[in-house]
Amino acid sequence: MSSIEAVTVPKWGMTMTEGKITQWMVGEGDPVTRGQEILEIETTKVTNVVEAAASGTLRRIVLAEGTTAPVGALAGVIADEVATPEEIDAFIESYADRLGGGDEGEGGAAVPRTIVVDGGAINLLEAGPQSDETVVLLHGFGGDLSTWLFNQSALAESMRVVAIDLPGHGASSPIAGGDIFPKIVSAVEAAVEAVAPGKLHLIAHSFGGAVAAAIAANRPSRVASLTLIAPIGLSRQISREFLVDFVAAERRRPLHSVLERLFADPSKITSDMVEGTLRFKRLEGVPEALSAIADTIADDHGQVQSIGGQLAALTCPVTILWGERDAIVPVPQQADLPANARLRIIPGIGHMPQMEASSAVNEAILENLQRSSGI
Repeated sequence: MSSIEAVTVPKWGMTMTEGKITQWMVGEGDPVTRGQEILEIETTKVTNVVEAAASGTLRRIVLAEGTTAPVGALAGVIADEVATPEEIDAFIESYADRLGGGDEGEGGAAVPRTIVVDGGAINLLEAGPQSDETVVLLHGFGGDLSTWLFNQSALAESMRVVAIDLPGHGASSPIAGGDIFPKIVSAVEAAVEAVAPGKLHLIAHSFGGAVAAAIAANRPSRVASLTLIAPIGLSRQISREFLVDFVAAERRRPLHSVLERLFADPSKITSDMVEGTLRFKRLEGVPEALSAIADTIADDHGQVQSIGGQLAALTCPVTILWGERDAIVPVPQQADLPANARLRIIPGIGHMPQMEASSAVNEAILENLQRSSGI
């Protein structure tokens, strides 16, 4: 009996509707193994690779390089040698109705919504089945909820997942005045309370890690697990130049150069990512908010926040993930880590492991969730 497997345009992120085929890493007739990187696809946010879902031979390339196609479209066919050309033709024909349509089988793209809180509004994106426990995703400085486009949909297969735009980021309102950091924490707590009243699994990146640690310290009985990715607050070392240059960049080329520092592989950055970040930075109140937030992250002496004591006081599982080649927040020394935290270093990856090594990050997140009670 022949085995035929589809290679399709994946759904990275709840709002993704299409992707552009930028490179086939294997050719027709080449053998592939399960998990091998075989195809590179560019979205409006980032460029990423597709891994083979099965071992066999790439018998047919359906979507050529340069083609833009909807989520779910058939890009290629992996099959064993037993499969006849006629069987492969029939398999491709069964996908024909998807080549010109959207992801209608999953109800199309998810739509973010805003929650009104003191001082403004918080933008968030919900996914997954209703549950008494909710995974909450908090991005880092200068990012937005699309930071999690390779993670939210994967986690939402079995859990309710809410990705949040921090105040001063994405479509959330900027925070003004003094006491910026506690105001951000309070606004996020209010939004989470409105949409996720049960147990929380906080997953946070960089600056968001300090926000998550503060929420966990404020509400330890509600936080069931904490997964931090390259969080600030565990040492004094940081590239303050990144913060300063990100705030100052007002044109495409300087901003592209700044964003490249986030990745070990700068080719992940797309022109749409740069343009989208520029548009966000030009919104009223955003430059001032970003500058104020940057000052809460680092000064001339290094990092300002300190989360080690907060983490050490927690009884829930705490996992910390770090890219080995992080050029923004270097991997801390073992002495800087609380004894109750598990550290996992991902080789060859920069400051954005959730984008550059999404499979490894998703696996580590799920493992930490399973360590907590009720999962």
